[in-house]
Amino acid sequence: MVNNKLQGHILEIIDKQMRDNDPKCTKEVFVKLIGIGYEQNNAKKMIAVILIEELYYIMKNEELFNEERYSNNLANMLEHKDEENKEELEKIINDEIIQSKITNENKIGRNSLCSCGSGKKYKNCCGK
Repeated sequence: MVNNKLQGHILEIIDKQMRDNDPKCTKEVFVKLIGIGYEQNNAKKMIAVILIEELYYIMKNEELFNEERYSNNLANMLEHKDEENKEELEKIINDEIIQSKITNENKIGRNSLCSCGSGKKYKNCCGK
């Protein structure tokens, strides 16, 4: 499930970083991703993943933006993007991976007969 409003705000931050060229690594990585063959929107989403990770560190540790860590994470992402991973990454970015709902099919209702065989309702037997 995608929160389009949040995604839009994150992508606006990426656009602002590239427009202001601050930090410089964002625009450099974007250009390299386009050069590898990624579409612009997917390249921005890949950078956004790293930005969200940096935001997590900022919130968790109550610290300032660490440009060096952000830059290193972007560089590491570039190193690991080869043709094998490109297709799978684009599936993740495009939200093509289907998430299945986990359900417990053997759930016993409160007013069902107890599975122990006593003949009592579950809520008055093993469900206490």
